[in-house]
Amino acid sequence: MTKKDFPIFANNPGLVFLDNGASTQKPQMVIDEVSEFVAHDYANIHRGMYSLSERSEELYYKSKEAVAGFIGCKPSEIIYTYNSTYGINLIAQSLVKSKFLKKGDVVLLGIREHHSNILPWQILAQEYGFTIKFIDLMVSDEGLVTSDENYDINWKDFEKKYDKNVKVVAVSQTSNVTGKIYDVQKIGKKLREETFFLVDGSQSVPNFAVNVAQIGCDCLVFTGHKMMAYTGIGVVYLKKEYIKSLSPMIAGGGTVEDVDTTSYRLHGSVDKFEAGTPNIIGAVSLLKAIEYITSIGGIQKIREHEQQLVHYFMNKLSTEGRVTSKKIEIVGPMSVEGRIAVFSFVLPGVKNFNMIGEKFAEANVCIRCGGHCAYPLHKFLGREGTCRASFYRYNDKNDVDKFFEVLNEITKS
Repeated sequence: MTKKDFPIFANNPGLVFLDNGASTQKPQMVIDEVSEFVAHDYANIHRGMYSLSERSEELYYKSKEAVAGFIGCKPSEIIYTYNSTYGINLIAQSLVKSKFLKKGDVVLLGIREHHSNILPWQILAQEYGFTIKFIDLMVSDEGLVTSDENYDINWKDFEKKYDKNVKVVAVSQTSNVTGKIYDVQKIGKKLREETFFLVDGSQSVPNFAVNVAQIGCDCLVFTGHKMMAYTGIGVVYLKKEYIKSLSPMIAGGGTVEDVDTTSYRLHGSVDKFEAGTPNIIGAVSLLKAIEYITSIGGIQKIREHEQQLVHYFMNKLSTEGRVTSKKIEIVGPMSVEGRIAVFSFVLPGVKNFNMIGEKFAEANVCIRCGGHCAYPLHKFLGREGTCRASFYRYNDKNDVDKFFEVLNEITKS
């Protein structure tokens, strides 16, 4: 996979796109095949007896088969939503509606979480009376994270807070700020069978192989647009036993087996969670994105390429004569292993993050500055915000060089 596969780069000469933690660009193959589907085969799915509907439904479920193979589960355990945020809200509200989660219970989150894995629980906690606790990261004696080990989960804090009242553990597998990959499999092994275990895979599934059976989670959420599919298609893996026992967040067309003026009977399958017309085009785009990933050697090739970029970035950071670690502070682990190619950074003495972002933008380099929807983490780290450069499979060493070139100009000014 090279930039030649992505028309965005041909249409924007000199573009260095380092905002992949927010969303990824789309390969020509995905664009062409989705356009072909829309032009020739699109129709609504479910109960259509004509060929267009049947073809659309075939691709919709073929998409679920591809997703299931990608994360190691059954297609019947895949719920399509609109994004990760919607998926977490769906699960949180379903747990409450089903009285699995109630007053006096505890939800255990990581301090590293994206707001999408904090706010749904906070809003429901205010209404239903359960408590939220946060698992800290390892910290140094000075109170700030300073080493690779310190960016890891504080396991003593986890053991202390994971008591008999904890009904839900919901954590991200990879931080969208630090790039740290967390050992969620270790968490899964520590949990009681009756604890519901949700993993936010928004930053992990697009970047390395994830298998829900190996993790031991009850639920995994991620989104398509961070792995070269279109926006508006999200995925929830939900273990079979919970598909049967949980009530849906919303209801409507496609969710019931029968309904009359006084009662209704919901489907016993994931259909009960997919109310209304789904994002069929988005589902097809996710299918084609997975096919594209397969065509370039699979998710492992993406992982290997990113590790090469991480190694090159870190080497550049330590050896670059003009820009050294004294002038840029990486907020995250400094090792190649145990992280993805997401680098949040601060420049000592520079508090105007927007200025930094604007300087990069002037050089046609796309980064993101601010809190990255992770305010609790930034506050925990004693930061007002960070700037973030996030790489993906189509980035190369030239992009790393350009990043440091712009950074050097900023530090000189």
